[in-house]
Amino acid sequence: METEIFTLCDFAQDNQSKLTIVGTFDSIFSPVFPVVHTSCAIACRIRFSIKETGDHDFRIQLTDEKGKEIIQPVTGTITVRPPANGQFSAANIVINFNQLQFEAPGRFSFALFIDGEWITGLPLLLSKAA
Repeated sequence: METEIFTLCDFAQDNQSKLTIVGTFDSIFSPVFPVVHTSCAIACRIRFSIKETGDHDFRIQLTDEKGKEIIQPVTGTITVRPPANGQFSAANIVINFNQLQFEAPGRFSFALFIDGEWITGLPLLLSKAA
C-alpha cells in the first residue's frame, strides 16, 4: 500500500476514480478566535498491490497539539478489487468538512489510519492574523 496523496484543500471530488483537488493549504489566519472554517476537504489517493485485494477499514482524525480530538473521527471501508491491469489498483477518499470550529490558534494534525495502523499525517497551523 502506498499513499500517493493526502492533503487538506478547499475542494475535492472523486469522479469515476479521477481525483480533483483545488486549493491545497496548511495554514489558516484569523483575526479572532474561535474561528469557523466554512468548507474544506481531505483528499487521499492510495495505491494497492494485487496482494492487498479485499476490504480495508480507514479512519481520518483531526487532533490538537495535545492529542485531543477536534471532531468525531471519520471512518469507512475501502473495497479493493482485483486490478484490471493485473498489477495494482488505486482508491480515492474524499471527506468534506463544513463549519469546522477552532477555539484557539495552534498546531493541529490530520491523521490517516488504514486497518488500525497509522499511515500518514499532515499539519494544519492556525495563527492570529495581525
